[in-house]
Amino acid sequence: MKRFLPPRRAPVRLLIWLPVCCVLLVAFAAIIWFDNAFNRGVVFTPNPRPIPFADGASVGVNAFNLHLEPDPAAVTRTLELARDLGTRYVRMQAPWDDIEIHGHGDFRDRRNEASIGVISAWAKYDRIIATANQFDLELVIRLERPPDWAREQARATAEFQTGLQIDGNATGPPDDYADFGNFVRSFVERYDGDGVSDAPGAPRVRFFQIWNEPNLKNEWNWQEPRPEDFAELLRVGYTAAKAANPDAVILFPSLSPTDGLDSRAPMTELEYLDAVYQAGGGAYFDIMSGQAYGLGQPPDENRYVFLRGRGNWNWRQFIDTRNDVSRIVLLREVMERNGDANKAIWVGEFGWNSSPDSIPPERRFTWGQPVSEEQKAAYIVGQIERARREWPWMGVMHVWMLRYGGYREPDPNDPTQHFALVQRDWTPLPAYTRLKEHLAQPAVAGVGAHNWQHPAVEPIADGWRLRFSGTRATLVGGLAGGLEPRLDGDVVVLERDGLAGSQALRTAKLADGPHTLEIIAPGAEAPDFFIVERDRPLPWLWVLAPALLLGLLVLSSVAALRALFETMDIALSRFGKRRT
Repeated sequence: MKRFLPPRRAPVRLLIWLPVCCVLLVAFAAIIWFDNAFNRGVVFTPNPRPIPFADGASVGVNAFNLHLEPDPAAVTRTLELARDLGTRYVRMQAPWDDIEIHGHGDFRDRRNEASIGVISAWAKYDRIIATANQFDLELVIRLERPPDWAREQARATAEFQTGLQIDGNATGPPDDYADFGNFVRSFVERYDGDGVSDAPGAPRVRFFQIWNEPNLKNEWNWQEPRPEDFAELLRVGYTAAKAANPDAVILFPSLSPTDGLDSRAPMTELEYLDAVYQAGGGAYFDIMSGQAYGLGQPPDENRYVFLRGRGNWNWRQFIDTRNDVSRIVLLREVMERNGDANKAIWVGEFGWNSSPDSIPPERRFTWGQPVSEEQKAAYIVGQIERARREWPWMGVMHVWMLRYGGYREPDPNDPTQHFALVQRDWTPLPAYTRLKEHLAQPAVAGVGAHNWQHPAVEPIADGWRLRFSGTRATLVGGLAGGLEPRLDGDVVVLERDGLAGSQALRTAKLADGPHTLEIIAPGAEAPDFFIVERDRPLPWLWVLAPALLLGLLVLSSVAALRALFETMDIALSRFGKRRT
């Protein structure tokens, strides 16, 4: 019987199909890469119910070292600047070691007894909170930093003593978490305004953040950060706060964005957060909090994964994911994987650093490439607008920082002061002016489900005016009877439908951009909430292109494998002939 001989052109076909496979593989990887860059984290069709505390991206400021201002007039002036800026939220520290200073239950300050005598450690916080209430500002209080008496064991460890040589401001959890719970309960009770054990005048605070950046060793007694232990500390703080005031709103602490390569943070903050959820920590906060520093990048930087450059190359991890402008989206993905999508994210700190050339290079680039004051102004507003356009789960975004406060002058070589919106001498910088102008404009609702009390809704005679940006708006609930809707000045007909058991009125599909909807409905009940959507650009591309490329890749791989086997058969056949 004549032996079958493979076609002699198999090697040629192999040389053709291998490059084709490589080209298709590169194209498939490229479309996935660009889909990640352009679309990841961008919400076009939101969940049909408002997320508590996420009614569009609001703006807050960090009042850095406000608790260290010795002059009450400086406190008042700082809070006036926040009010005049147009913000409603001010984030500040209330360190435990500045209040319960000398021992358990001791709220007297004897640190300067020789010069000013013994004073109430509460007094300055009473003044700050009362002034904030007077200016209609909501304070977000960071409860952290135990006093020495509560950390005697932790402070005595070799790790902590060694760590102090690296960071003299290091801190960590108390030896007994119950001590922290007692402090939280005392603080929340004093400022709940219920008439029981209140501060003079019954000033109120509603929002509390438990700890800050616990995923760093220097915030955790220079021990290996343990998410399970933090979940327990969070539980203690949360239950104590809710026991004192059931209406208190608890924020998860902002985690420091890390890539797992920093000796101070051996795991990424995403791994840390996931471990907190696995330990049951998701039950003990009302709002997620995260950091979103710009690191010199423009606010429209939308890459989440990219190759490291020469300045930060690492063979252990040559793909860089530490992109703080967009990294908040990765935090959101961890929440959603753990079934926590109905909570908002507030940004604890975001901003850009404008350090001048006079700062030593080894410190000047701590927060990435410095920007000009004008760039800082544009980038801050740009990040707020991006959040409004893309992230319906976003709530308050606190700019870091309003002003470098406190009694100590900053080190001239410290770049931290160059995050400020206002100079140390109270001179507003371009970012303050630009942000003030932005906040003075009429509010516009972005993508998301929003309560009808959203600032983009304006009462008018016999109805309401809604400003939104997107391709469609849906009004849910209320509005029974005759209506006279106008969209961008033209009389329109709204589509009637049902949603979640309520009546829904929808606009037609619109061009993506700002629109104004006026509803004239004398005597009608207001809607419960409204939804803004956007159409995804080129939706077919991101679905069909990967499928087509994957199919072609499979077919070409089959052809290449067939050519490879035939080529090997030819080679073996020739080898056998030579041996005979």
